[in-house]
Amino acid sequence: MQFQSLDAVVVLVTILTILAALLPVEWQYPLVYQRDNFQWYQLFTTNFFHENTRHLLLNLVGLIFMGLLARRFISGLQFAVILIFGLLGAVLAEHVLGQPPYMSITVAETRGLSGALHGLLAASMLYLAVARDRLALIVLCGLLLKVCVEAFRGETLVSSGSVELVAVMGHLGGTISGLALAAALVRSRTVRSN
Repeated sequence: MQFQSLDAVVVLVTILTILAALLPVEWQYPLVYQRDNFQWYQLFTTNFFHENTRHLLLNLVGLIFMGLLARRFISGLQFAVILIFGLLGAVLAEHVLGQPPYMSITVAETRGLSGALHGLLAASMLYLAVARDRLALIVLCGLLLKVCVEAFRGETLVSSGSVELVAVMGHLGGTISGLALAAALVRSRTVRSN
């Protein structure tokens, strides 16, 4: 029955994201991360806003996919905590690293769930890799390689074309946050079982 609470988290985030998209643009602007007008609450709110409908739909499909994947081995609470850490890690990484000397440009704003989705994917693959799933280990290594190369280059390797500038540092931050938290959760589970 653990999947029910995980599904509730996915539904809640989906509803919040759709409601955010329905807000008038002038109401959205203060809730989106702005480097020059940063407010602490933007660490949470900016993730629910998207550049356009395609960006929104891709992120929601990714969220639903991650929920379906993770429901086999992560509780709803763990999913929610990993998601929150991914949201925070993505925005903080974009804030700290989304400017010279790390990138050739300064990232003025960031939107979307993709950093947190990278964190959920990393966490899910770690859980599966610990359960001796070799394909999950390959996917995890590929994800880490992707975000590291993108962060080093300062631009994406692959783009859906849904946004003009992909938040590569946000993807890195979300991946690291999700992976670190999942490693701690796996470690605590291992310690408790011994």
